[in-house]
Amino acid sequence: MRRLLIRSAALLALAFSLTAGATGAAPTATQPSRVDPEGNVVTATYEGQPIDPVQASHYFCHTRDYPVVRCFATQAEVDQDLGLVEPAAAGNTSVRGASLQGRFTPDWSGGAYTIAYWDINYNGSALTIYGALSSLAILGWNDAVSSIKAVNCGIPRYFVDISYGGYYWQNGCNVWSSSLASYNDTFSSVINEAP
Repeated sequence: MRRLLIRSAALLALAFSLTAGATGAAPTATQPSRVDPEGNVVTATYEGQPIDPVQASHYFCHTRDYPVVRCFATQAEVDQDLGLVEPAAAGNTSVRGASLQGRFTPDWSGGAYTIAYWDINYNGSALTIYGALSSLAILGWNDAVSSIKAVNCGIPRYFVDISYGGYYWQNGCNVWSSSLASYNDTFSSVINEAP
């Protein structure tokens, strides 16, 4: 019996050393990541804890610190993290156009320029966007946007293909679109066209 106890203790010690590492420290979780078309290693957090960036579409997130995406339980928490107050005025016109295939201006660096919503009428999870996103799929938002707000006088151009290709939907300065008609759930990339 004593021999069995000694062997059991030795096996437990071996198992602990394999999981805890040579220093005896507790194992650490690895940060899930994705690589975007530009080669950026994209990571995300939810309430400070690492999550797979594709899961960002389940929460309220912002891209201010891209390639780190920060997610929260509510849009109010996003606004608080950013030091913003979400605008209260809405518009209802947009500009739709043909493919431009690479004929666009660089991003305006004045801050967030658009908020994308999972559902119509600005409902569901939301993504507050700073900078260009050549692939919404990295964040789980490919073919998922149903309403958008242009904020801070940004002029977002949402493309149906990754890397700013194909047809697009464009809102003017501070114009909101509560639904996107035939463009609902079709966008794959976004860039700001503000001068």
